[in-house]
Amino acid sequence: MEDESFTYSDRPTKRVRQACEPCRRKKAKCPGEQPVCSLCARLRQQCLYADERRRPLPELSPRPNDSDPRTSRVLEDRLRSLESKVGEVLDVLGSRSEPQIPTESHIPSVTFSVPSSSITLPPWEEIIPIAELYLLYCDSQPLPLFYRDSFLSTIQTRETELLFSILALAFRFSYAHRNRADAASLVNSYAEVARGLVMKRVSEGPVELSTLQCLCILSLVDFTNGNTHRSSIHSSLAMNLAQCANLGQEPRSSTSVIVREERRRCFWSICLLKRLHGGDFPIPDIPQAGGPPFPQSPARPPRFLSPGPSTGEIRRSDMQDEGIIAYVIVLSEVFARTARYVRLHGRPSNVPPWSPQSEYSKILALQMDLETRMPYLHRFKPANLAERSLEELQTHREYWGPWFLNQFIYHTSLCLLNHPLLLSLSLRNFRSTIPEIFLQHTSDLISSHTTWIIHFINCFEEKSFLVSDPLLGYSAAVVATIELQLSFTDDLTIREHKRERFAKCVKFVQTMGERWPHMARLAHRLQRLEDAVSATYQPDPGAQNQSLLIDLSRFWEILEYSSNSDTDSARRLFGESLYTGSSSAGTEVSQTSPLPPPFRLSVQDQGTPNLRSQSFSANTAFPSQDYTANPLLSPQHMTMSNDEFSILAANFFSQGQEFLRSGDNWESVGNF
Repeated sequence: MEDESFTYSDRPTKRVRQACEPCRRKKAKCPGEQPVCSLCARLRQQCLYADERRRPLPELSPRPNDSDPRTSRVLEDRLRSLESKVGEVLDVLGSRSEPQIPTESHIPSVTFSVPSSSITLPPWEEIIPIAELYLLYCDSQPLPLFYRDSFLSTIQTRETELLFSILALAFRFSYAHRNRADAASLVNSYAEVARGLVMKRVSEGPVELSTLQCLCILSLVDFTNGNTHRSSIHSSLAMNLAQCANLGQEPRSSTSVIVREERRRCFWSICLLKRLHGGDFPIPDIPQAGGPPFPQSPARPPRFLSPGPSTGEIRRSDMQDEGIIAYVIVLSEVFARTARYVRLHGRPSNVPPWSPQSEYSKILALQMDLETRMPYLHRFKPANLAERSLEELQTHREYWGPWFLNQFIYHTSLCLLNHPLLLSLSLRNFRSTIPEIFLQHTSDLISSHTTWIIHFINCFEEKSFLVSDPLLGYSAAVVATIELQLSFTDDLTIREHKRERFAKCVKFVQTMGERWPHMARLAHRLQRLEDAVSATYQPDPGAQNQSLLIDLSRFWEILEYSSNSDTDSARRLFGESLYTGSSSAGTEVSQTSPLPPPFRLSVQDQGTPNLRSQSFSANTAFPSQDYTANPLLSPQHMTMSNDEFSILAANFFSQGQEFLRSGDNWESVGNF
């Protein structure tokens, strides 16, 4: 050595030398804090660094009694060089097993912005507040993953990958960090570190309950970031691991109440993920078929303003109350089946929707049957929502979060089933045989349940209640597509009313997009849909250009919640041998024609049966026109074999008019 005064502190620090001895023995990634790393602190074990073991004294100069100080230094330098080489090897191996820093065009499904080796858990004084935000804004909104009573007290004992995933999900609700320039990249980094750790645990073991919990949160993070393919992979992996571990069965061994409850919550959270995100995989049935009991639910909070029960609240029933979270889980089955119904894109069937054998009737019957299991206690009327202050809603968010989710699932399912566009497409084979009562039934349902969603949005705005569940934003987007279609009418009053409701829904989705990227994307798609539809509309039905087409794919990308991904999601995930590119719409055109309006008594003159003026389609009458024998064709007489891609503008604008209603008391319908 040329400079014998070269000391230990003058050499560059290597990653291997930064690891403490316990972490090196377990081959765990050591955060490297000194004198005690956070991993050892969390595991409550002694933390010792190699430097401390070799040199308990701060002085680095050789002691007088050393026999050969030069030889000692040479050996020491060689050891450091060897450690450096080992560190480089480990870095290379780590880069192969853990995500690194890809560009947007990079094929692997990674959005990591900084090296994972440089990301460590924040100090506990930062983790605890974010964990509290998770309880407030994410727990049961929609996933009831954790036992609330012990969540904060056990946060420091939970696995590292789970902590990173919680940070990735709840960090967006931290006002202290929202304005940070690197907030988005830090959230992505947390998610990528969690993903690397949990995948290593899945491949090497042992797989714990925390592994499944982490996969659930990562699936939700990916879905809301637009990575729907990877989200499905995570939720499916969690479901497969749960089935392999018999998570749906109660453990026979004596386990603590907390572990038993979190097992149940994890099982039903996986179920909710698959159902709410449109999965086609088989889902375990409700506990009567052998599943675990439902998670514990918070009681409905008392009313601060009027503690006494109202007349409606004293209604008694012998029905057992399973809790509000249980009814969200039960109703999610209807939502999943409705999502599959939407993915059919209104393809006509030999079975009409009013037939008991149709999927439409089966879903509606299931929803009505499940509604009979819903205790009056958790319904809208006894909730007295109008009398609840913001403080009440926020203080008891653990109840009101799933309560709002339950309401929105209920109304959104009915809006999707009776969507004017879907019904018109599915009824193409039955134009001359549509029952009058079915027309009235669908018109009433669409009018009532869209108004319920608008009512809740108004309530949120009036009370300044922060909605954190992204599914509620999807519900507003569904209603927006209906209001947009119904807004193209000759009646100026109705047109302005529908446009206001459409704008309100879009604004609500945009507000949610401030925290959820897929909601911002959904709001943008709504605006693109409005521009595309408005460009083809002619106020005078006679002047409507019969050759204009409306691209229905703009509707499907909104109505299909599971398809709400960014355009490059599949490209980043799949390689050349699997990636086939996005599906392109052909030149097919829908040959559907407007539905006939329901026959209603005039509001002004009930002595003479008349159709209400706003229910008239400009060029339809019922039942004089034979829709089956005379389908509306474009001037080009195109051969039309597939109706999923586009629809004649003249048909689109007129078919929505029979769903318009006025003068009804919407509150008398839909008190769920």
